[in-house]
Amino acid sequence: MKKILNIAILLSMFAYADNEVYVDQSGSSATIDLEQLGSSNLIGGTSAVSGQMTALDLDGVTMALDINQIGSSNIFRSDAIDGDNFTGFFEFDGDSNVFDILMNSTGLISADYINLNIDVTGSSNQFDLEIAENSDSSYLDLDWIILGDSNQFDFSIDYANAINYMDINGSSNTINFTGSGYGGNTSSDSGYFYLDLDGSSNTYNITQSSTLARDYLKIISSGSNSNICVIQNDSGTSTSC
Repeated sequence: MKKILNIAILLSMFAYADNEVYVDQSGSSATIDLEQLGSSNLIGGTSAVSGQMTALDLDGVTMALDINQIGSSNIFRSDAIDGDNFTGFFEFDGDSNVFDILMNSTGLISADYINLNIDVTGSSNQFDLEIAENSDSSYLDLDWIILGDSNQFDFSIDYANAINYMDINGSSNTINFTGSGYGGNTSSDSGYFYLDLDGSSNTYNITQSSTLARDYLKIISSGSNSNICVIQNDSGTSTSC
């Protein structure tokens, strides 16, 4: 698998003005490391054509994916990362990048013991992350380190026994988070969300709606003119900000 990936990367570098990497992986214990330097690069699926990216597909247990896109106007897209014990490191340095990832959307394949680290330096980036839409992802460890302004983060997690940490340093960022799940009665086996915010004029919309679970939210904020909306709803009356 590693030889095929290396050949695909080299061919895309010579064939097109911008780099394009297509990935479709099935099987256990895969380790994939992709690095792109420059602007307007693409990482996605094997059915893509030049300049038009479809989503990549990774299936299997105990996989590791390391993505480094250094530059502006890059795209990473995946609609199927399925399997337990997945480790992902995503580094984006630059502006106007797009990150779109979906894990275990059908609920037919488990996605437990997931460790994701997302490191962003830049502005005007867009991130869309959805984990286990129809089946919880147990023992998720999700860490965001964000440095920059005017970024937008939309993410939704169906989880139990999870840790979700965001460290954001910048202004005019938008965070939309929805957490759901079923199970867990203590802080050690429920949804944990910790926000550390430094900057002004940020907007945060947080909804935690785990059924019968104990949702945990900690916010430390330093800045002015930010709007923070928090809804915690354990199957009770619908509320809004």
